[in-house]
Amino acid sequence: MPATEKFHWAKRVSRRDIQHLYESDARGMLDEELLDQVHYAIHARVCDMLEVRTTIQTGRVTCRNCGAPVQQPFSLGPRNRDNILQCGQCGWKVTCGEYYSSYSGGSMLPGSAYDLFEDYMARFTKAKTSQEKMLLVDWLIHQFHVMQGVARMPVGVNVIQGSTDQVRELIESLAGSPGSTPGLSSLEQWRTVYYDPVRLFKQSHSHSQVQQIAAQLGIKGRSQMTEDELIPEILRLAPESMRK
Repeated sequence: MPATEKFHWAKRVSRRDIQHLYESDARGMLDEELLDQVHYAIHARVCDMLEVRTTIQTGRVTCRNCGAPVQQPFSLGPRNRDNILQCGQCGWKVTCGEYYSSYSGGSMLPGSAYDLFEDYMARFTKAKTSQEKMLLVDWLIHQFHVMQGVARMPVGVNVIQGSTDQVRELIESLAGSPGSTPGLSSLEQWRTVYYDPVRLFKQSHSHSQVQQIAAQLGIKGRSQMTEDELIPEILRLAPESMRK
């Protein structure tokens, strides 16, 4: 069995399914079957992301076949890649290297957005009705691109299929369409947050680049300032830097 088939991580959710879900809601004919499909697909993806995070932080592995705890610890690094992880209950067996490869490069790490996904999990248990589920889906989607994830990229690509631009275009189209569910995010609210100059600057510049630009501009006390304090000062002194 190929290593990738030993894990069965939940896939990112289809942009088309999300688009069709919102379209059905806008028509006043919410597709409840599709809603459940999207609702539980997002949940499965988030659960797997949090599982990967827990494994990396603690070394504790859960068998991807039967769910039992695996006795051997997961360890990163080339020295540990051939270490065996084997379930004593069902015999599921992989190496640390295979485990790492299964999530690496697959947008499986929640990064600094961990609190968002923890909040989502708490809200998920309370979403019972179709309206509550739709509002939860919309709430999470609205949060995605107002946060920074791994490598300073919008975290929405962790859950929704597509590139950063494709996911951004999807969210703009959803926010701009008339929804029948009260409380759905407005396009103006979305654009205000998404196109915030500080957020965009932070996304396109690393921390060291921010500090380097601040040094070039002679900003005093820059090493003690947070990026949210430093970037507005950079943009005030050199607004042209936003266009680079």
